[in-house]
Amino acid sequence: MDKLLKVLVVFVVILTGVALAVEIMLFLQREELKGRNIKLMDGVIKFASHVEVPPEATVDLATRDLPRLQLNREEFKSFYQVGADGKVVVENGKKKTDGPGTLDAKLKEVAAKAEVQYSRLNDTRVGLDQTRGTLNATSNTLVSTEKDLSQTKDTLKKTEDDLTAANKDIDEKKTKISGLETEKTALEGDINQKKDEIVKLTDKLSDKESQLEATKRFVEKLQKDLASMMHGFSESNAPPPGLQGRIVVVNTNWNFVVMDMMTEGRMIPLTDLTVQRNDKLVGKIRVSEVLAEQRFAFGEILVDWQQMPVAKGDYVFY
Repeated sequence: MDKLLKVLVVFVVILTGVALAVEIMLFLQREELKGRNIKLMDGVIKFASHVEVPPEATVDLATRDLPRLQLNREEFKSFYQVGADGKVVVENGKKKTDGPGTLDAKLKEVAAKAEVQYSRLNDTRVGLDQTRGTLNATSNTLVSTEKDLSQTKDTLKKTEDDLTAANKDIDEKKTKISGLETEKTALEGDINQKKDEIVKLTDKLSDKESQLEATKRFVEKLQKDLASMMHGFSESNAPPPGLQGRIVVVNTNWNFVVMDMMTEGRMIPLTDLTVQRNDKLVGKIRVSEVLAEQRFAFGEILVDWQQMPVAKGDYVFY
């Protein structure tokens, strides 16, 4: 009996040691589970603090600083649903772990709010992608606009250069016109002087009658040669054939001449006259203006007919 008692005592002591060891292990696991649970709660609380709670579902995506979930550890301590009487709710013989006030309900609330925020984030991404497309299109339009602006600036610069060149050309033309007016004034003075000389030379024409007779005979000869040139002109709009006058001024720069009309000559504007020197053909002149009272006429040298340079003293015939 004593031996059996000793065996039982030893067995009890062994069981007591095993139970103590198991209790220590369970205590350590409990502490580990408790630590994990605390860290999990703190993690969920920290995560929830970043989950927005918009006042309405259609809040503008650009709205900032929306309210966030604010949780504490106390809201995670109720694993079972507690009724109004303060007792755990039992359903179908089991303690109910979901429903209002439970850890499950709180986690579902955080998940639902996070899902709403994730949906809003996706909408924001879509909006950003559309904005990026619009921005790219705007950027391309801006590049095209800058290119058009650069071309417009180049065109404007060219127009300004053309305008400057045109103004310069106008100034040059004005200077030339001023010079021509001065030259015209000088020529008018020269013409007046020549008229005085002509009056003085009239007295000397008697000495030239013999030369004039010879010239008239030559003119009669030329009349036959010029008969073909008179075709198409009526007696009312063509000068009489023969000697019309003599060149008294030649301006090679402007390609015109001043002619002294003979008494019997009758020059008409736009009439082509033959220029003769002795018995040689010099060229042709087209009458541009006639001063009948002063017995003077202006004419343009026809370059295509010119055989030699027109000179002062050459005679003109029709």
